[in-house]
Amino acid sequence: MSKKKNAGREFAKIAQNKNLPPLVLDQKWHHLFTEDGKSKEVAKLEQKVNKHLSRQGHLNQEMKELKALKNKLMKNIVANMDEIGEAESPRLQENGRLITEINQRMEAARRELEELQDLMKMDNDELMVETMEYCYGIMNRNEAEREELADWISKTRIELKKKIIRKDTIEDKNKEIYAYLHDIFGAQVTGAFDLKYKDEYRKRGK
Repeated sequence: MSKKKNAGREFAKIAQNKNLPPLVLDQKWHHLFTEDGKSKEVAKLEQKVNKHLSRQGHLNQEMKELKALKNKLMKNIVANMDEIGEAESPRLQENGRLITEINQRMEAARRELEELQDLMKMDNDELMVETMEYCYGIMNRNEAEREELADWISKTRIELKKKIIRKDTIEDKNKEIYAYLHDIFGAQVTGAFDLKYKDEYRKRGK
């Protein structure tokens, strides 16, 4: 078994013990992908969790509306208690039928919400695993590049120090040679050569 699969299983075990909120609702989670974008696996799982959330919202709204309708029907029955004895009262029969239908629909919605919660957790946990794998992959690649850059900087710094030492050595040597020439030949001779080579130094400096 590959190292990645082993790590994925370990992440999955950890996820089972955590009650994570839907990652797609966390703006910080989205910020993890602002630079490189989401992988195909992450994007696919994100879409699944979003679909679960949308369905959950629809079912919760339906439950709310059904509960309100049921309460209205119950109040209507209480308000017409005088018709209770009338077994064939069409209004009471219709209200009873509607309440039974509402109860069935609410029970079906409740069961679906429970199933949806299990699916949501499963896909959200998987999304956590894929997110961790993806982000740690990026961090590992970044660390490899950081080490390469650190090595380059270190080598460049050493090379720069060598160049600085060499530059200083050249400057000191030129000063030493000039001092000897000045002592040997005197100021008049060295001054004449200063004038002769002055323009050449200027040209090289450009």
